[in-house]
Amino acid sequence: MAVRLLFLLFVVILVGFSYISLLNGQHVQFFYSATRQIEVTVSELAILAFSLGAAMVVLGTLVKDVTMASMNWKERREKQRREAARSRVAKASELFQRGMLSGAAKELERSLSVNRDDKEALDLLSSVETERGNHLEAVKSLTRVKQIDPSDLSVFIRLAALYRRMNDLDNAFSLLKAIEDSEGENPRAWEGMRDIHILRKEMVPAYAMQKKIMKYKGKEATPEDQALFDALRYEKAVVRMGEGKADDGERRLRELIKDQPRFSPAYIALSEHMRSRGNLEEASQVLLRGYRATRNAVFLIKLEDMGVETESPQSVIGVYTDLLQEFPSDYDANLFMGKFFLRLEMNDEAVEQLLKAESIEPERESVHILLAEALRRRGRYESACQHYQRAFGYKRRYLIPFRCTGCGKATIKWAARCPECGSWNSHSIDHGHREYITPASVR
Repeated sequence: MAVRLLFLLFVVILVGFSYISLLNGQHVQFFYSATRQIEVTVSELAILAFSLGAAMVVLGTLVKDVTMASMNWKERREKQRREAARSRVAKASELFQRGMLSGAAKELERSLSVNRDDKEALDLLSSVETERGNHLEAVKSLTRVKQIDPSDLSVFIRLAALYRRMNDLDNAFSLLKAIEDSEGENPRAWEGMRDIHILRKEMVPAYAMQKKIMKYKGKEATPEDQALFDALRYEKAVVRMGEGKADDGERRLRELIKDQPRFSPAYIALSEHMRSRGNLEEASQVLLRGYRATRNAVFLIKLEDMGVETESPQSVIGVYTDLLQEFPSDYDANLFMGKFFLRLEMNDEAVEQLLKAESIEPERESVHILLAEALRRRGRYESACQHYQRAFGYKRRYLIPFRCTGCGKATIKWAARCPECGSWNSHSIDHGHREYITPASVR
């Protein structure tokens, strides 16, 4: 429209100048080079100058209009492309939710070819590639998101988790450390760093991290948090002992036993420490204290081993006698005393004691196996066989089991599909394997 108006104005002015030219016929010399000239009227010269100026204005206006039209076209085109890209992201999200991962990845790649800095598309692509198991591609996408928005610390957490899946603990730790450096107190980052320390078997730094977490959470700390803290307290004590700081390690173990009397490893480690210093009596007392607090049979095994290695089986028998006076209905105490008699070839005493254990827990497999062995040694083979049958649950008809090649679950009933893992055509006869069988012995 502006060009048309300018052209109309140019025509009007040109007509006006032409009329004036007819009224003014004076001629002047117009030099267009150093040696060449022409004679023109003053009005013709004015008209020529005006025409050139008007042509420049018109040309400039045309260029401006064409440029603006081109820019508007490009903006509309870019807007259309971005809208198409956004629709591809929405479609990819729908495909991802339906489990069509390959299709979702293709849609996102096309979208990112238009808008490579689309955070939503990059974030979704990382989730898709993670689901597909392409952790490296997922890392690339999340790294791009991190570059676009370095303030989004949730991306750092997700990247660290991906690096952990890839077993790249150094990069995972550096990302979590960056969160700690930028925010200071961040329990989620501390938990990640703690877990990496544990994977690296760096128990002292892991203990320090868990201590910070417990202090930060305070009363909101869960029983799981407390249990892990106690375990790391134990690990730090063991490390201190390994470093030659036995007094500090012993102090920490005693404090842990005082705070958590049911934490068995602390008793075991303290007992072994006392034993290494030649204090067998105190080592035995620590084991007994542990058994009284936890009723964990591992303490009985440790006591037996100590009695055998020091060639003082009578002391072990005395310990069992005292325990049975204190806990006469304790199945483990009765069973392990009978087992110890069997270990010492005291077969009559073993049978008597194991029968007491059987009266307490008649359906336990362990007591029937030991009774069968004790009776076999006494030549009572029929009774021994009966206890073996009770131990292994044999029936009159032995059924060869099927075993799932997918999950390893055994069953006597064949099925087209394994009820445990859902695999089809996976049940096959299992005749048993002896690759890892060791000679039977009574400990």
